[in-house]
Amino acid sequence: MTPNLPLPWRGVIAPLAAVLLSLTGCASNPSEPPPARDSLRMPPILKQPVPPPASAAKASGTIPPQGGRVVAKSCANCPTPDPDFAPHADEIPDDVANVPDAVPIDEPRSKYGNPDSYDALGQHYTIFQQTPKGFREKGRASWYGKKFHGLRTANGEAYDMFKMTAAHKTLPLPSYARVTNLENGRSVVVRINDRGPFHRGRIVDLSYAAAAKLDLLHHGSAEVELEVLTPEAGSTAIDDSSGKPRWLEVGRFNDAIDAIALQERLRSLGFADTTITAMRSASGDGQEQVLRLGPFSNFAKLEDARKKLGVQNITAIPLAN
Repeated sequence: MTPNLPLPWRGVIAPLAAVLLSLTGCASNPSEPPPARDSLRMPPILKQPVPPPASAAKASGTIPPQGGRVVAKSCANCPTPDPDFAPHADEIPDDVANVPDAVPIDEPRSKYGNPDSYDALGQHYTIFQQTPKGFREKGRASWYGKKFHGLRTANGEAYDMFKMTAAHKTLPLPSYARVTNLENGRSVVVRINDRGPFHRGRIVDLSYAAAAKLDLLHHGSAEVELEVLTPEAGSTAIDDSSGKPRWLEVGRFNDAIDAIALQERLRSLGFADTTITAMRSASGDGQEQVLRLGPFSNFAKLEDARKKLGVQNITAIPLAN
């Protein structure tokens, strides 16, 4: 029924009604189906936390933890509630397994990171005023990585997770220490330039590179023994009962033929003191052929052999047993 409108409007209402009916029909009976779900652009799922921009962290020296409160970062390993994480595969140098151990040298105490004492997480710590010769301790080692990469350590240096460094709660900065994984016998020498770890039972926090060489990246932590080293320790004779590295592990193989081939190559390079031993595989489901070089009578000879093998792109890991 057409409303009783002035004559000029009567010719307009009908066409408008027809247009509205056609639009309603399109809405209720679409001519094209909606796009499939897998054709939609979905935001990527982040598998690990994203750190704050490096430029902002370096400029402010702070990192906002969970809850929004800003905590001043006086060192790379200061405790924060957010978790650490590893670098992506494309960020890891190809030669990270061959990063040389730190070499103990005489260095002055840093003017940073060496107060008489300090407090962290409700605990009070007293700093050694001199390097304690013969100092040893056992406990768990952990590692810290990408979250702190490039940030300032307690020593005032930039943390580089691909160098052989570590954090300790009370040793002078810098110090040097040998860390031996008691679960597999692997050993590394690190330069201590940071404070931490502040978790109960942990005695040292290792760089990514040091943790990789000790094979504790996937486990997160491991039982270790830490021994402070001084510059003169490099030529100290090795006692069978000392627990210090006496061997270099050169390779592990599923096939004995591969182990023998590398053994022959070592002999051609002048390394004759080698042994191949069948050992249980790391996964526990079989055996591996382990090729070792040694034993060595002193640290200098062991380190010299390790460096020569590194030039040949052969990774050698110090072992205590």
